[in-house]
Amino acid sequence: MSDKKIDITSTAIEKGLDIAKNFLDKLIIPTVEETGLLFKDKVTMWRFQNQVKMLNKAKEYCEKNRIDPKKITLKVICPLLDYAAIEEDEVLQDKWALLLSNMVDSDQNIENHVFPYILSQISTNEFLVLETTLILKEERIKKLNFELNEFRQTKPEKEKQLHKAIEDKDKEIKEIKEKKDITGTFNRKSGKLKVNFVD
Repeated sequence: MSDKKIDITSTAIEKGLDIAKNFLDKLIIPTVEETGLLFKDKVTMWRFQNQVKMLNKAKEYCEKNRIDPKKITLKVICPLLDYAAIEEDEVLQDKWALLLSNMVDSDQNIENHVFPYILSQISTNEFLVLETTLILKEERIKKLNFELNEFRQTKPEKEKQLHKAIEDKDKEIKEIKEKKDITGTFNRKSGKLKVNFVD
């Protein structure tokens, strides 16, 4: 058996904690002092505060949009709360609240455990790129629908004007033929009248 003694003095333990804390400071933002990752109670409190913050935001969204919350399964709510608890970014915290408010909306049927997982895997920048892409797509669809409706409304009048223009050209050709020994053809595509003189 070894004669060496294990140093379990408070000084040695504190030194070990300092070394671990200093290493963690290099790995995470915010620092260990801010998050208290080495102390379980502080970690639990920090996670709990994030969950409470997100739940309060979700409640505000529901009230603002007159959503009558429905019950959702533990399989969905538990991962969502776990993921939201470690979210540090304010923008994504808002998205977690929006996601929850949409999932509890009785008028929607999006109770799916995949959505919390997807949101947990992307950064703020990635989310904003996806959100911007979706907004641009919706704006494009809206513009195209507007143009299509406008075309449908003006189509009868435009067809009427086109038929009248064709009739006027046909009438003009007939009048020219009756007056002189010439022939004429009207090109409907170009809208031009071609006149041929007969010898």
